[in-house]
Amino acid sequence: MTNNRYQAWSALLMVTALLPPAAVWAVSQADVDAMEKHCFAAREKALAPIRARKTQACIEQQLRSVEHCERYYTTYGNVSPGPTGAPQYGLFWDLPECRDWIEARKTLEQARSEP
Repeated sequence: MTNNRYQAWSALLMVTALLPPAAVWAVSQADVDAMEKHCFAAREKALAPIRARKTQACIEQQLRSVEHCERYYTTYGNVSPGPTGAPQYGLFWDLPECRDWIEARKTLEQARSEP
């Protein structure tokens, strides 16, 4: 009987060691929304100089109007449809703020789907 108790406690300890900490599960929709805003702000900050360079290069080529170049590169780096219609993922989703937001969103979705 002692051996069975030992095995049961060992199994329980192993399972609890594999579970994520309680802080990971304590994610609210408000937290996820705030993290999303931080992610998008960080992406916009990283994309701004690239968009400015591409817009300036377009203007210097003088093939299109200034308004066209500015409008065209406003969304550069965002998710867009590819040639087959499948989404081509945007740039800078690997920033720490975005990785944290994506992980928190997944955690919240999983917590909501569990019975």
